[in-house]
Amino acid sequence: MIKRILAAVILSLAPVYGFAQSAERSVTIEVSATVRSIDAETRMIVLDNDTTGQSEIIIAGPEIVNFDQIEVGDKVKAIYTLGIAARMAMSSEVDSAVEVDGQAIEGEKPGALIGTAVTLILEFISFDPDASVATVKDSTGTEHMIEVESDVGRTFTSDLKAGDMIALTFTEGLTVGIVEE
Repeated sequence: MIKRILAAVILSLAPVYGFAQSAERSVTIEVSATVRSIDAETRMIVLDNDTTGQSEIIIAGPEIVNFDQIEVGDKVKAIYTLGIAARMAMSSEVDSAVEVDGQAIEGEKPGALIGTAVTLILEFISFDPDASVATVKDSTGTEHMIEVESDVGRTFTSDLKAGDMIALTFTEGLTVGIVEE
C-alpha cells in the first residue's frame, strides 16, 4: 500500500463532509517514514517506516515535481482517510462524484493530494433494528441491504420512514508529503 501512496506523493487530505441531521463515520491511518536513500537516476527512494522499521522501495514517477528537493533523512508522512456520511437528500439532488487531485507547486516541498467523494441518492425502504440492516433502492430501482454499524447510524436510520430520500456519501482522501520537524 505504501508504494501506491508514495508513488503519488500527496500533500493535503480531502475532508470527510459533515451534514446536519446526519450519521457519519470515518477511519484515518497515518504512516511516518524516513528517507534512507535516493537514486536520482532511477528516481528510486528507500523509506524506513518509523513505527515498524520495515523498509519500502518506491519509484517516484514523473508526476512528482520537485523530486530534486528530496533528501536523505527527510521525514515523510502519509495519511489515508475513508469516510461515509448519510443525510436527508434534497429533492433536486442526483447521484454525483467529485475527484480532486493536485501536486506541489514548483519550488515547494514535494507533495500532492488525491480525494474522491461519491454521493448516491437512495430511497429508504425499511430498517430491521434486530439485524441492524437497512434496505434502500438506488436510482436504477435496484434494492440493496446495508449493514448499519454505528449507534449514530442506527439512530439516524430508525427515524426514517419508507419513501424518504437519503444521500449516502463515500469519501476517500490520501496525502503524502515531506514534513518539517
